[in-house]
Amino acid sequence: MKLVFASNNKHKLSEVRQILPEQVEVVSLKDVGFVQEIEETGATLEENSLLKANAVWEWLDKNRLLGAVDGVFADDTGLEIAALGGAPGVRTARWAGDEACDVNNRQKALRELMGKEDRSARFRTVVSLIVQGKTQQVEGVVNGRIALQEEGNGGFGYDPVFVPEGYEKTFASLPTEVKNAISHRGRAMEKLCEILKKENNI
Repeated sequence: MKLVFASNNKHKLSEVRQILPEQVEVVSLKDVGFVQEIEETGATLEENSLLKANAVWEWLDKNRLLGAVDGVFADDTGLEIAALGGAPGVRTARWAGDEACDVNNRQKALRELMGKEDRSARFRTVVSLIVQGKTQQVEGVVNGRIALQEEGNGGFGYDPVFVPEGYEKTFASLPTEVKNAISHRGRAMEKLCEILKKENNI
């Protein structure tokens, strides 16, 4: 089975390929020649995830590529910090500005929480899957807290400042296999696996 992952993020692609079963070949937008910018105008993670999946599905259909691939899936992830009213949420990737990098976003998180006792937070990933025109969504959540400072060299995004529940180390400090097993994206992908196995005999 071949699925297009509506992303060109190398870190995400690597994580997804490690989590999904080997019977599923995951290709990127670049692999299929999709070069358009998809504006994430949704007000929620669910809307943005579906928006991306639909855009790629329609493009594949228009370019008669649906015979070469079986479907498409897209994800949208948000960091929700309790003391900040659930921010950054849907703005997670662009929290410090549209041109901001991961470091800028992490620094903003640490600044915003200075002096606050409640550092609890959660990561939430919503995945939209379209196969044979049928759309389904799954969600993965991991609770935790924002660390007092950055720690670790692994992962990407907010991983160096997020400590998952039950652990003392940040995602960026944990072994990749541990992170994939407990992360929001990992949990969402496990649910995606269940759907693929049930409906496609993988």
